[in-house]
Amino acid sequence: MVDTVIESSRPAAGAEAREATARLREVIARILASDDPERDMAELEPALRQTRDGWRDVRRLLVAPYMRETRFAPAVAALRVLIAVYPERADDRRLLASVLGRMGQWDRAIAEADAAAGIEPGNVALHAARIQLRVQADRVAEAADVARTTLALARSEPGEAHSWMMAFVRNGDAAEAAGIAAALDPDKLPNERVATMAVRALMEDGRNVAAIGLGDAALRAGQDCAALRSSLGLAHLRRGTEADRKEHAVGHFEAGLKAAPADVRLLTLYGETLLRAGRYKESVAPLARAIELAPELEQTRGLYARALRYTMQYDDAADQLLKLVEKSPEKLLWQRSAIGALSQAGRKAEAEALFEQYVARRGALLPGTFQEALARMEERLDTAPIPQARLDWAWSMRGDKTIDRAAWERRARWGHMIDHLLFDWLECREDDVEEAMHLLGELDTGERFFAPLLAAGRGVVVATAHVGPMYAGLMALELVGIPSRWLATAPSIAQSSYSAALISTADQTEAQVAKACMRAINGGYVLCLAIDGAANPAAPRTTFEGQDVTYSSFASHLAHRLGVPSVFYAPRWENGQVAYTLEMLPAANPGEDAEAYAQRWQKAYFERLREHLASAPENLRLSGGIWRHVTSADRSAQE
Repeated sequence: MVDTVIESSRPAAGAEAREATARLREVIARILASDDPERDMAELEPALRQTRDGWRDVRRLLVAPYMRETRFAPAVAALRVLIAVYPERADDRRLLASVLGRMGQWDRAIAEADAAAGIEPGNVALHAARIQLRVQADRVAEAADVARTTLALARSEPGEAHSWMMAFVRNGDAAEAAGIAAALDPDKLPNERVATMAVRALMEDGRNVAAIGLGDAALRAGQDCAALRSSLGLAHLRRGTEADRKEHAVGHFEAGLKAAPADVRLLTLYGETLLRAGRYKESVAPLARAIELAPELEQTRGLYARALRYTMQYDDAADQLLKLVEKSPEKLLWQRSAIGALSQAGRKAEAEALFEQYVARRGALLPGTFQEALARMEERLDTAPIPQARLDWAWSMRGDKTIDRAAWERRARWGHMIDHLLFDWLECREDDVEEAMHLLGELDTGERFFAPLLAAGRGVVVATAHVGPMYAGLMALELVGIPSRWLATAPSIAQSSYSAALISTADQTEAQVAKACMRAINGGYVLCLAIDGAANPAAPRTTFEGQDVTYSSFASHLAHRLGVPSVFYAPRWENGQVAYTLEMLPAANPGEDAEAYAQRWQKAYFERLREHLASAPENLRLSGGIWRHVTSADRSAQE
């Protein structure tokens, strides 16, 4: 490093040098004592130029005290003088860039960091500062560009690799970040920051197994910290085995909270993971603490409300959701959740009033006619919020291997969006519901199918899934007059012609729902259950076509216990109208125990579901139920 001063002002050695140093320190003392240090800073440069190494005194005696007192403006002024006298000292520019960044003066901060790196282009830490400042300034594309052009530096100095990985991750360049992480030696990780960011980078690139392996290696090396535990717990959740969800992730979040008990992110993750593991009582405290520390976090408050509900604190759950409705009245999810909570708490009048507002708000967003709504939907197909992993999984199960992928995806998006449109029209435009009836195909087939099954005076268990135009089923059965009951998340207070046919899971306990189902069967109703969906956050899962899917054996056990027939049902599109797949599921053999029957029944159910998923892409739906937990294949072994 070169310390440059103007040669003509270079002081003599010995006594004169000591006098120059003494004068500089007197100037520094006067500036520190001044009511207006920036005004008196004019004395600093002449005094500094008379010394050889006066920068040390300025940094130690003037800049450092201002930094400790967070008096950034005079610190900046002093650093400006240092840079004027010693323009080739990169470290002063680096510190100035840092101070300007803390002041939010991003353009100036970035310019100084770039200048420092220009003086010492091989200094990895200076390039890391260039990247960090751009990330902090939310100029992530620029940060990624700098990271890309200086990538060799990150690989040469792993201790600074955190900044490069962060820039790539924040810019959505997960593969580039993961490339840096994968090149690290897991047994020689340089520090906790790099280890944490490497785990995150691998996870963001879908390499969860590799992320877990690297994180475990960091822990073995003693590099334990709250941030690493947070990332490692998330990697386990994304890998998603039962042990990951119920043991490993919980353990990492617990360990992280021991180091950082007030970390709101960790508290939320810990509480949510306990909730989804069915440990409802344990989930309440961390979620309550999280919203105490950060009351503005809506998702955390929503999780807290769910925890309260599942610990039967219904009034408190309703109050938490009403706070969310008040804060974000435009978010329909909070309104619907609050309606169910109010109803479950016995606050029917409040629930009904909010339901009217909820329906009115959604109805106001719909066009005047159903045909207009269809046309508008067609224009917005590309906006359908379908995760890519779901599309990839469905594509792997398609029956037509010659179909064009782009055309297939467009038709799949159409099927997704029209089912949600049918739901909105059915619930919000009841007076105009007949406008949508033209989509219903021939209904006599269904009537003929169920007639002999119902003739015995007892009901029928109908097993369906979140596929096809689900909501058309309500309209169809209502039209043909088949006595039916549907398990649904709609609240019991819904004021519509079909609401009497619903058994609500939104505002009843699981025991109440089960009793209502048995009453329906014994009363001679067709009981329709989407067995791949459950309101319970800890609903059991099983493996289907390589993915974890929610699956309830309730339907098969109900059919076995009550000795009634069971049917596989799936609505589908055929020539622009809704048709219905109806196929018998196995009956129990004489003396067959419930578990053996449930296994045989499950196999038959999934065989029929698999056939449906291989049909036209319009019939997929791609939301809820079997689609909820779909993840992309782990990429760790591919690299």
